[in-house]
Amino acid sequence: ILKVEAVNWPMKVQVLVDNGKANTNPINSLREGLTALFAALPDGVEVSLYTTAPQPRPIVKSTTDKAALTKGIGLIAPDSGAGAFFDALSEAASRSEKDKMPHFPVIFMIGSDLGRNNVMDRDYQKLQENIVNKGMTVHVIVNSAGATASGGALQTEVGLAVTKLSGGRYENIATTNRLTTLLPEIGKKIAVSHARQSHQVRVTYERPANPKPMPQIGASVQRPGTPSLSLDGHLP
Repeated sequence: ILKVEAVNWPMKVQVLVDNGKANTNPINSLREGLTALFAALPDGVEVSLYTTAPQPRPIVKSTTDKAALTKGIGLIAPDSGAGAFFDALSEAASRSEKDKMPHFPVIFMIGSDLGRNNVMDRDYQKLQENIVNKGMTVHVIVNSAGATASGGALQTEVGLAVTKLSGGRYENIATTNRLTTLLPEIGKKIAVSHARQSHQVRVTYERPANPKPMPQIGASVQRPGTPSLSLDGHLP
C-alpha cells in the first residue's frame, strides 16, 4: 500500500424533464413530484434542471440553492413537441464527461415514450462509454401514457441499458399521478448514494514483483459493518 487518502468529491445531479404532453397533461403531478424530489436531496448537492421538449435547454444551471430549483419548477412550460430523450441523455453525459473537477455524476431522466425512435450506433456507444468512464449513475422514468403499438421502443431499450450499466433505477409508468410519489423515492435513493460516497477512502497500492496468478484485492475496517470496494468510487 502506497497511500490512503480521504475522498470528499461532491455529487452533481442533472435532472432532465420531458415537458411534452405525456408528462404535462396535467402538469400538477410533475410539479409536485419535482418539489418533493428537490426536498429529498441532501443539502449542498449541486443540481441542474433541464427540459427536453422540443430540445434540451437549461431551466436552472447547476446550483446548491434549493429555493432557486423550486422556483425553476414554475418555469417549466408544457410543449406540444416530443421530448428529445436520447439527445438530452447524451448531452448530459457529455457535460459530465467534460467536467474535469472530480465529482460523482448523477443523471435523472424523467422522460416519455414519445419522440424519435432511432439513433446512430456510434452515438449510443459514446453515451455508454461516457457513463462507464466517468462512473455516472443514471436513473430513468419513462411515462408510456402516449404509447402506440410501435412507440417507445428506443426509450425503453436505452433506459433499461443505461440504468443497468450504471446501477441506477428504471421505472415505466402509465400515468402522471405516479410522478408525485416516484420522484421523491428516487430522490431518497440518490441521498443514500450521496451518504455512501461521502465517506470513502482511496487506497493506492502496488502489485508485488512476482504476483501469484489471479491476485486478489481485499480490505477490512476496524469497526462494525462491511466495507464496499469500488475501483472508481462509484457506489450507486
